[in-house]
Amino acid sequence: MLLFMPAISSGECIEGDCTNGFGIYVFPEGGQYSGQFANGEFAGMGTHLYADGGRYEGMFADSALHGTGTLTFADGSIYKGQFVHGVISGRGALTFANGSSYKGQFLSGAFHGRGVYTYPDGSRYTGEFKDGLFHGKGTLLSDGREYIGEFREGEHYGQGTMTYFDKSKEIGVWQDGTFVVKQKIKAPKTKARSPEEDSAFELEQEDSAFELEQEDNFFEPQEGLAFELENEDIFFEPEEFPAEEEWEDPFARENPMEEDGSAAQ
Repeated sequence: MLLFMPAISSGECIEGDCTNGFGIYVFPEGGQYSGQFANGEFAGMGTHLYADGGRYEGMFADSALHGTGTLTFADGSIYKGQFVHGVISGRGALTFANGSSYKGQFLSGAFHGRGVYTYPDGSRYTGEFKDGLFHGKGTLLSDGREYIGEFREGEHYGQGTMTYFDKSKEIGVWQDGTFVVKQKIKAPKTKARSPEEDSAFELEQEDSAFELEQEDNFFEPQEGLAFELENEDIFFEPEEFPAEEEWEDPFARENPMEEDGSAAQ
């Protein structure tokens, strides 16, 4: 699904040096490449406009997408991250046209390793992936419920814990697609507040709202982010991708290959 190899065909150099330098090369089927060349191949930084309306801006090697770049698909989906010999591999972020997104590790064009998949409705899976499916330890947050446990080939598997909105829990095991509850834990009791405590709480909320309003006056949202190929960390801030030994299970999960929600039952 995510494999991407640029088409190499007999085209024409219409401007510059398309052997060793900077040039513009057009393809007979439509589209063009503008950027750096080495020994007649796309090499270095360049921009490839595709006949179907897609666009890639980033690094090339031997006329293939290789290094860090941004690929915009014809349907509006956008991938920002790493490529290896024309294939999405490494770390990246993919936003689909339907509003779902994935941020994490890729291998051979598929979600593979650790990552976060978010559905259009806000449901989220955080954990391990294999060949594009939930596989390993993960957390799925959906419909006010949080499930933490094991997954195999996109399905719930083995033991897990389901936490509900009121903080009550069920601990059980999956058997033939059914969650068999072994233990139930009641929701913790909440202590009623006195009138004095309610008044203090309301004042605290008002102060917080005022502080947020003041912050908004000083920190306007940025309009965009310049494309800086030399700094690959532009796509991966340290807090976004913790080192593997620091990875925790804040988890929240769903199956990108089964968006009908069957995995979140």
